[in-house]
Amino acid sequence: MKESSVDLYFFSGTGNTLLAARAVAEGLRTGGKSVRLLRLEKGLSAPAGDTALGIAVTTACFSTYPFAWEALEQLPAGDGQSAFALSTMGGFSGGLRSPLRKLLDGKGYRTLGYAEFVMPSNYANKSIPFEENRVKIGKCQEQSRDFARALLEGRAEWRSGGLFSPFFNWLARKKAPWKMMKRSFPLEVDKDRCIQCGKCARLCPAKNIAMEEYPRFLDHCVVCQRCVAFCPPAAIGVRGKKYEQYRAVEYDTLVSDTL
Repeated sequence: MKESSVDLYFFSGTGNTLLAARAVAEGLRTGGKSVRLLRLEKGLSAPAGDTALGIAVTTACFSTYPFAWEALEQLPAGDGQSAFALSTMGGFSGGLRSPLRKLLDGKGYRTLGYAEFVMPSNYANKSIPFEENRVKIGKCQEQSRDFARALLEGRAEWRSGGLFSPFFNWLARKKAPWKMMKRSFPLEVDKDRCIQCGKCARLCPAKNIAMEEYPRFLDHCVVCQRCVAFCPPAAIGVRGKKYEQYRAVEYDTLVSDTL
């Protein structure tokens, strides 16, 4: 990586991707780079001439969320700056790797490498496997620092997502899979527990929560789990199900301006 600084944009649902992005940033800083961690949902700007671009997103529907793709597509053209990406996932992200590289190449960036890391599940945890999660998070942070070293040393790779990568990306851009997810995980508010703090509405990247007397869910949820994970009294859940609340960081960390 030739640039002296990095703008690393991230989206994190329950904090998994933020942990990975912070570990990559730590590794790059150890190598002498200046790194800014920025929230992808607030929009992206083209990096200055001596600044590389980093993208860190959560894998969803084998790709990433529609609002993340929309933000990425609005990224201004680069002028040969280096770019890299990473994602966290539960299993497979083939619909993200190749399409994201194609997008960045087409916008004039010099793509360096892509890495993906398995992190704890944030869906339907009937109980939290704390030790298993601790091991996964530790391995992710170690691999993230290794990825940072590979970027610094010019060893990073950006492998293809496979033959079906364009199909998975196409599928993730359609409404049908997100509607299916919403039907599978219908969210509701326990009004007896809700403290009417509005954090869920402020955090929702899809603008799917209207804060009235109590939160009201609209019709374009993408099940990113932010509202479930960061509700202080755990008042938001899946209708008719009892799941344990999972988050990898605390609310103040997720919204902090000093990452």
